[in-house]
Amino acid sequence: MGSWDRRTLLVDTVIAGAAVMVCLLFGLAGLAEWYWSALLSVVLVIRRSAPLVFLALVAVLSGVHLVQSGSFAFPGDLVDLVAVHAVAGYGPARSRHLGLLLGVAGSLMVTARALHDGLLSAATLPAALIVAATLAAWSTGLMQRRQRADVIEADHRRRLAEQDSAMRARLATIEERTRISQEMHDIIAHSLASVIAQAEGGRVAARADAVVAGPLFDRIAQIGREALNDVKRLLNSIDCDSPGDFARGLRELPDLLAGVSAAGLDVTLDVSGPEQPLASGMDLAVYRVIQESLTNVLKHATQRRARLSLVWTPARLEVTVTSPPAAPGAEVPREGRGLSGIRQRCSLFNGDCEIAAGETFSVVTRWPLTPLDVAVS
Repeated sequence: MGSWDRRTLLVDTVIAGAAVMVCLLFGLAGLAEWYWSALLSVVLVIRRSAPLVFLALVAVLSGVHLVQSGSFAFPGDLVDLVAVHAVAGYGPARSRHLGLLLGVAGSLMVTARALHDGLLSAATLPAALIVAATLAAWSTGLMQRRQRADVIEADHRRRLAEQDSAMRARLATIEERTRISQEMHDIIAHSLASVIAQAEGGRVAARADAVVAGPLFDRIAQIGREALNDVKRLLNSIDCDSPGDFARGLRELPDLLAGVSAAGLDVTLDVSGPEQPLASGMDLAVYRVIQESLTNVLKHATQRRARLSLVWTPARLEVTVTSPPAAPGAEVPREGRGLSGIRQRCSLFNGDCEIAAGETFSVVTRWPLTPLDVAVS
C-alpha cells in the first residue's frame, strides 16, 4: 500500500470514528436503533480505499434494516449517499454508474412497502427525494473524478514539458559541441596543412636562397597568427554566446584562395550567375565547405592543382571543387571528420553533397536558396 493509500485510510478512519461518536450521541439523546446508524458509519473506513465493497456493504445493511423495521435509519442512511458519491468519484471507471442502482433500489423498496401498506401516495415524496439525492451525490462524485483527472493530466503535461525542455537543452548542448568541434577542425586542419606545405618548401628554399626563404617563413608565421586569432574568436563567441561575432563567409574567399596559393596549391576559380547575399549561417557553412575541400586537395592530391566552381541561380548555389586523380595505387581519401563535416554542414541547410573519386576527385555541394536563407539586403 502506497503512502497516499495509507493517508487516505487514516483520514477515512478518523471520519468513521467521528460519525460513530455522533450516532452514539443521538443514542444518548434517545434515538431508537442508533446502533444501525453506527454500524453503517463504521463502513466509512473503506470509503475511498475500496468503494465497491463499501457500496455493497452499505446496500446490504440499509436493505436489511429497511425490510426489518420498515423505516429509514437516521442518520445512518445518509451513508448511502456517501457510497454513491464514493463509487462515482473513486471507483473503477466502468463501475462509476453502480451507485445509481442503490438509489433506484431504495426508491423501489419504499414504493413496494407503501403498496404493501396501501399508502402509495405517501411514498411518492420519499421515493422522489431518494432519487434526487442519489443523482446529486452521483453527479458530485463524477465532477470530483473529472477534477482529479484534470489535475493528473496537468501534472502529466508538466512532466512532459520538463522532459521536453531537458531534451531540448541536451540537444542544444550536443549541437553546440558539434559546432565547436567542427569549427576547431576546420581552423586547425586548414592552417596546419598550409603550414606544413610551406614549411617543406621553405626548408628547400632556405638551403638555396635565404632571401626566398624569408617571405615563406613570414607567411607561415602569418598563418599561425591567423589560426590563433580564429581560435580566440571562436572561444570568445562561446563565452559571449554570440556566434555571429565569429562568422566568416564568401567575402573572405579571396583571402582563402590567396592562402592556399601561397601554400603551393594552384586554384582556378569559375563563377557563373549573379551572386546573391546569404544569411550568415549558410554563408559560413559554404565558406567552411570550400575551405575543407581545398585543404583535402592540399593534403592528399599528388598534383597541387584544383578547380573551384560557383554556379549561382535564383533557386540554388552549386559549389564544386575538383582535383587531379591520385597516383596509381594511391589510397583514396577516406571519409573522416573533414568530409563528414562537409555533409553535415550541407544537410543543415537542406542541401545535398556528392563526393566522387574517379577520373577526378570532386566534392559537389548544392545549397537551396529560399527566402529564409537569403539575407535581407
